[in-house]
Amino acid sequence: MATGLSGLAAYDGRPFFDKALHHGVKQGMIAPERLRVIQADFAKGIVQIANYFGTAYLRPDLELAVRRMVHLMSLYLEEFSGGDLPRAAASLRDSSLLSHSKGGSDMLKRLQAMPDSSLMLGNTVSPESQRAYLDEKTAAHPMTLAEYRAERAVRQRSQDTLDFSLWLAKKMGVARGDYDDAEALIRSAMLVLFVDKAALTLPTRSAFVHLLKAAKRPKAKLDTARFQAFLADATAAFQQQAERAMARFIEQDLAQIRAEDTTADRLLYGDTAQPYFVSESLDEDVSEYDRLVAKEWQRVTRGESDDPQVLATVFLLLATGLPPKATLLLKDAKEVTRIFRSSGFDSDAVLAFVEQNAPESQRADLRRAWSDDIRREAEDRLADTDPNWPDSYMERALAYLHGACRATWKSGRR
Repeated sequence: MATGLSGLAAYDGRPFFDKALHHGVKQGMIAPERLRVIQADFAKGIVQIANYFGTAYLRPDLELAVRRMVHLMSLYLEEFSGGDLPRAAASLRDSSLLSHSKGGSDMLKRLQAMPDSSLMLGNTVSPESQRAYLDEKTAAHPMTLAEYRAERAVRQRSQDTLDFSLWLAKKMGVARGDYDDAEALIRSAMLVLFVDKAALTLPTRSAFVHLLKAAKRPKAKLDTARFQAFLADATAAFQQQAERAMARFIEQDLAQIRAEDTTADRLLYGDTAQPYFVSESLDEDVSEYDRLVAKEWQRVTRGESDDPQVLATVFLLLATGLPPKATLLLKDAKEVTRIFRSSGFDSDAVLAFVEQNAPESQRADLRRAWSDDIRREAEDRLADTDPNWPDSYMERALAYLHGACRATWKSGRR
């Protein structure tokens, strides 16, 4: 038996399995007959593991399988026993070796299946990804028990966040499939709960603007009684999470909200590491939000920036230094043509106006619309550079502008 025991003990510098086995033998807990069974199970397990990851017919795969099996058993035994050698030895005496190996494997599988972020994506694990994960955690980067527990704690916090967000979503009128970031939903919920007398529903985009305005007021503060009443039917765990979330909101998010340069549009669509959730409402007038967050853009476009003719009108006026507006008079069209032919377009003026006045969510598309479409076509159609086809009287240019812009004159007039 001593020879067999020495063989088992030679791997990985005394892993926990080795310590438990030696303890059991030394203390007489594991009899020679039981040790022979353990050795037989060990041989079977090595073959199974080698075949799972590769093949049992290659010596390198078998040698790696030994290390994998010892690691899996050690992981399970140390977690199960809490590091208590007598308890671990008793487990080796009473249960099959393969059950210990499977216990370690199941620990890693359950860990992988836990969420690793606050995104509502579902953590579906394919057989291929599971094999790759086990391969890494038992060979390339064997996971110690300390690492396992730390990773499990992180993932459990993610799971707790997802669960809390589902409770909030249900209580505040949002379906599970209508949001994808639990942290963003929780942050919006805390904003709603912070603003006194706000409707206890997650906001639409327009409602978010009004909530932000209320939260910006220096005298605004949390109504603790209202907050506690909202949580009255929550579990103790959810109540604790809500308290932590509100404390974080007041300490971190409220400071950002009250910063002078913070706007609702920037929080929802700008480059921020702290996103908010807003509910998409079919009943909400889309232009209402734009009116609230981009008043000058709404005034200039008259709320019709989704009309290509209005957009072309505004951009071409800006590009030629004329006051932007949604309609183009005949005299404006002639002036646009004249200025373009003498000095070209001022693209920087267009892009600056978009950056300063357009809704944040639309800016990238608006920049592309000017640079890739409107400017290129206008430069081609307004030019008078072909000596064989002159346009000295602007007939072609005016015809183009009449079709491309929101023109107020009848076609054919000059």
